[in-house]
Amino acid sequence: MSNTTDRLYRMPIGDFLRRRPEAQTCQACGSPLPHGAVFCASCGVRADDPQAEPLHIVDRTTGLFNDRFVRPVLEDELARAHRYQRNLGVLLIEANGSLPPDEALKAMAAALAGTVRDVDTPGVLGRTPPQLLAILPDTDVAGTAHAANRVLEAVNEALKPQGGEAAVGLVCVRPGQRVRAGAVIESAGRSLRSGRPEMMGKPA
Repeated sequence: MSNTTDRLYRMPIGDFLRRRPEAQTCQACGSPLPHGAVFCASCGVRADDPQAEPLHIVDRTTGLFNDRFVRPVLEDELARAHRYQRNLGVLLIEANGSLPPDEALKAMAAALAGTVRDVDTPGVLGRTPPQLLAILPDTDVAGTAHAANRVLEAVNEALKPQGGEAAVGLVCVRPGQRVRAGAVIESAGRSLRSGRPEMMGKPA
């Protein structure tokens, strides 16, 4: 017993710490995992999944926020824009053609994520037809139109090898009147079909 104790006292502290079970964190959400846990209690993904993503907010095909999360984000951004009297731009991107939905979404998402700003929020809105949403804080109608042109060009370039193409609807929400997320998405759908930008709210 005394020999074992002596060996432990003489052991370098780094070696002693390495003998303890390593602490684990979820690869999806970063939450701590109890030793031996199979599933994360916070997001529900398997602890040993190297491509784990939080199932409740992320679309696994694209890596973007899913529709259950991006709609509340839009609602929050609309409230923030109204509170601080800022414009808000919204883009709705939809793919046409016979491309399988998941392939179309993956190509569209990569193009969209590489085009929008860091402060913007892209997300998946629908799968059939494939639809993405981009929320552009502090963006007036001219800025929203500029973003729409850049996004449409990038997405069409991404879909071209598979024979697909995209259309975009754009909405600029002015901060003088509080509007809701559902109404904005409907307005973006009208813009996508008509090819004309939509204005919502009232000037500040």
